[in-house]
Amino acid sequence: MEPMSTPRHRWIVFGAMTGVYFSFGIAVTAIAPMLMVVRDDLGVSRGAMGFALGAWALIYIVTAPLAGRFIDRIGLGWSLALGGLSVSGSLVLRAAAQGLGSLWLAIAFFGVFGPLVSASAPKLMATWFPDENERRRGVGWYSVAPAIGGTMTLAVTNPVLLEWFDSWRQVLVFEATIGAVATMVWVVVWNRVERPTTTRVEPAAAGSADGSFRYLLGSSEIRLILFVAFALFFLSHGTSNWMPTILEEFSGMSPSTAGAWLAVGGLVSIVAGATIPAYATPERMHLLMAGLFGAAVLVMAGLLLAPTSLHGPIAVIGGVRGALVPLAIVTLLAADRVSVTNTGIANGLWFSIAEIGGVSGPLVTGALADTDAGYEAALLTIAAIASLGGLVALRSHRHRIST
Repeated sequence: MEPMSTPRHRWIVFGAMTGVYFSFGIAVTAIAPMLMVVRDDLGVSRGAMGFALGAWALIYIVTAPLAGRFIDRIGLGWSLALGGLSVSGSLVLRAAAQGLGSLWLAIAFFGVFGPLVSASAPKLMATWFPDENERRRGVGWYSVAPAIGGTMTLAVTNPVLLEWFDSWRQVLVFEATIGAVATMVWVVVWNRVERPTTTRVEPAAAGSADGSFRYLLGSSEIRLILFVAFALFFLSHGTSNWMPTILEEFSGMSPSTAGAWLAVGGLVSIVAGATIPAYATPERMHLLMAGLFGAAVLVMAGLLLAPTSLHGPIAVIGGVRGALVPLAIVTLLAADRVSVTNTGIANGLWFSIAEIGGVSGPLVTGALADTDAGYEAALLTIAAIASLGGLVALRSHRHRIST
């Protein structure tokens, strides 16, 4: 395929997209630092709250592949705008929740158009950044945007926002406003910049074969990548939603102390996500993922075995998992049956499978925490899934070097 013409304003568009993804991260993490306050106000158990927190990921399973097709056919402009609106809408609906049912529906709404954000980002990189080195850096950089949003939410919610607004509901409305502003910026930028052009389409892309799920799933490399996606999101969602409460109830920290440690861990996540993918050459990418899964296992073991006085620093180390998502996206974009023309549907499929883990992680963690086995069983389960993810990443490495 002949290279696309690279528009001069690609980094401006990249920045506007990153702003929407930043608000996406706020929406994912918004309730986590206020979990105990919300639970007390609505009168729900840990297991029920885990069920509600995983609602958007459950909807993602169905909507992500559809979102991928939508992006490939309709384009990035409308797709990302709708995704940004779903961020703000979900946060407003959560603020109005009066019980478990309405909270579940509010969080689930995020999963209807939310995939348009997460699948638009890789599509933008594939179509606007033909240079592979530039693309790898860009994937790492945009992937830290939701991490920054989530880290800032953890850091400022308890000591600042709850003090300002004196209500968890008003905090969510404030965060919804941030998402609305980011979406408006995207719309303005998108309507004022030049677009990339392609001089010739790949022969395989001229037909419909490479736009089908069957075509993509026919690749053993992609099937392995999809299992890694499940394990990655089980780990990521299970820990991001519950780690503040684990540090409070299991480690005995105050909400502000737990938030401070996790904010530092978020900084580690941001640095890891922004830097590690740049080194993800085809020979290294799967090995890097396996190593990060191994680090996550060690973190879970440390929380189980180390004195509680060390749990804060251990949680900080856990921030290295922030590089897992951009690494996984880089491996998907480099997979044997993924091209510029089917990037949207490929990423939609990836997020669909990933969010099966995204649903399971918070739900299983909360359900196990409610049993006599408590958080010990939850941490062991997360460690087991992370171990499987690392093993499959190693298997993917052997598959790539043998083909």
